[in-house]
Amino acid sequence: MEGAYSDKYSFIGEWYDNQASLIRRFTVFFYPTDDTLEMFDQRNRKTFVRRVKVHGISLDSFYIGCTLYILGRLIKIVDFACEDTRKKLHKDMQITFVLIKPVPTKIAGKILTHFQEHGLRVSKLKKARLTADDIDVLYRQTVTDPTFPFILDHLTNQLVYGMELVGREAVTACLELLGDKDPLKAAPGTIRALYGVDPVRNCVHASTNAQDAIFDIDYFFPPPPMRSSRLRLTATLSNCTLCIIKPHAIREGKLGAALEAIDEGGFDVTALNMIIVENINASEFYEVYKGIVPEYKGMVEELSSGPCVAMEIVAKDKTVNSAVEFRKLVGPADPEVARLLRPYTIRAKLGNTKVQNAIHCSDLAEDGLLEVEYFFKILDL
Repeated sequence: MEGAYSDKYSFIGEWYDNQASLIRRFTVFFYPTDDTLEMFDQRNRKTFVRRVKVHGISLDSFYIGCTLYILGRLIKIVDFACEDTRKKLHKDMQITFVLIKPVPTKIAGKILTHFQEHGLRVSKLKKARLTADDIDVLYRQTVTDPTFPFILDHLTNQLVYGMELVGREAVTACLELLGDKDPLKAAPGTIRALYGVDPVRNCVHASTNAQDAIFDIDYFFPPPPMRSSRLRLTATLSNCTLCIIKPHAIREGKLGAALEAIDEGGFDVTALNMIIVENINASEFYEVYKGIVPEYKGMVEELSSGPCVAMEIVAKDKTVNSAVEFRKLVGPADPEVARLLRPYTIRAKLGNTKVQNAIHCSDLAEDGLLEVEYFFKILDL
């Protein structure tokens, strides 16, 4: 990479224009000397964004399949725009698709942490319920395998986590971390050896090559027009509350630990979606705090600073109010106070400051359902 730093890198980016219901294409240039970028509109053949520095975007942010929040627009990077950029960057960063089969939330958290600790970052994540048709597509290489009928039985109508992982040689690296499909044959320390039961209940399925990975990711995370018909979000909207793992905690690799704490604290994650919240939506969501808490501006900036994970949380004990009980588990807004007074709370364990306190949860019992609807209905549209 030595000679690259005086150059610019170029990528093809796509933006789904809701108002026009069409995809617009740009050439996105990135200058590593000062971490600035510019965008050129391919259709109109003119500069769309002049050279500017965008908070939170560095060269590491760019890889094929990523989504970047650039000046109010979500731009998906779909290809390299020149051979030079392809040669310099493509040999390293890659994406792959992983499906976490039905396992306790705590185990899903441990698996996510395992990937994170071994250099694979979660860049897309959602919980969905699989139909037999979905399984036929995602297991298309396995349909002739004698285990397939058992896999179909194990997964049909079950909740799973689908994810895109990004990292160096991600496809191979991921398969090595998983180990043999039979947990009894898997090398010690691999994910299937640690958490798998048998070749069907081996906790994780992954794409076996780069082409399949891209196909699987596009299938599991369909574009906006198809979201209402395929692998929909699974919110129950009943005795629920909202939990958001904030962008800083995602960057710091704390998502897995948060899922473990939620499960151990007596709660189920009934819906989950990793999204980038645009600044205007973050302002609207936190409007109730405007003029009341001095951290309002910081809270808005934090929520829109990168991907966050929104979850619908439901208490395992059906006799209690999910929102009230979950609020107790999350703890005081200031992690320093939480560490002093309630050291067992999630913010005490994972938070940094009042703004970067790892987790947002609904403050009032009556807000729980409204906030879940905002994230799982309104924003998803």
